[in-house]
Amino acid sequence: MGASSGSPISFPYLKRFNLYAGVLHLITGILMLFLGLTIEWEQDVYTIYLDFQIISLDPFEILVQPTPAVLFTLTNIGVILASFPLMSALAHFLIAYPLNDKYVANLKKGMNPYRWYEYSVSSSVMIFLITFLLGIWDLWSLVMIVVLNAMMIMFGYLMEIVNQYTEKTKWSPFVLGCVSGFTPWLVLFGYFTAAISVAETQPPTFVYIIIFMYFFLFNIFALNMLLQYKKVSKWKDYLYGERMYIVLSLVAKTLLAWIVFAGIFSPF
Repeated sequence: MGASSGSPISFPYLKRFNLYAGVLHLITGILMLFLGLTIEWEQDVYTIYLDFQIISLDPFEILVQPTPAVLFTLTNIGVILASFPLMSALAHFLIAYPLNDKYVANLKKGMNPYRWYEYSVSSSVMIFLITFLLGIWDLWSLVMIVVLNAMMIMFGYLMEIVNQYTEKTKWSPFVLGCVSGFTPWLVLFGYFTAAISVAETQPPTFVYIIIFMYFFLFNIFALNMLLQYKKVSKWKDYLYGERMYIVLSLVAKTLLAWIVFAGIFSPF
C-alpha cells in the first residue's frame, strides 16, 4: 500500500505540514510546562500486598488481608503532562529535517515507523495520566495499562510492516491491536463504574461527557487506519491518511492534554 505517484499531496508539503504541527505541539508543551510548575500537585502511588496473620494453630486458621502501601509520591505532574506534546513536537521536527529522506522512502512503501515509535511513548504517557484522573493509583495496574497501550501502538506498526508484502490486506495486527487497546479502557471504565457505584453522590453530567470524549479521541486513530486500508474515498491515497494522522495527532492530543490538565488540577 505505497504512496501513489499521482497523489495531490506532495512530500515537500508533508515536510512543511510536519514542521507546522511540531511548532503548535511545542507551544502547547511550553504552556503546560510553565503552568504545571506554578501549580502544586502531588499524588501517592501504591502497591497492594497480602498480609498473612495466623489466628490460631489448633485448629489452624489464617487471615489474609490486602494491604495498600505507598511506594512513592508523584510530584510535578505538569512536567509529565508537558512531555506529551513536547515528544510529539520533537518527532515532527525530526521527520521534517534530519529524518526526512527516510520518512519519504518509508511513505513510498506505505509506512511511517516514526509515527508508531512516537505514539507508543506519547500516548502511553497520556493513558497513564488519564488513569490518575480516574483514580487508578496502583503501580502494577498502571504498568499493565501502559504496556498494553504501547503494544496496541506497535501492532499498528506491525500492520504496516506486514501489508507491504501482501496483495490482500492482512487484518490480524489490527484486530490484535484493538484487543490490546480496548483492554486498558475496559479497566478504566471498570474502576470508574465501581467508584460511582459506592459514592454517596454522583458526579455531574460533564464528567461522563469527558470520559466518553477521552475514549473517542483516543481511539479515533484506529478509524483512520481502518479507512486507509479499506481504501474508502480519499483514504485510497496513503498520503491522505498520513496527513490525517498528523491532523489527528495535533487536534486529539491537544484536546486530551488540556482536558487531563484541567481534570488533574481541578479534580471533580
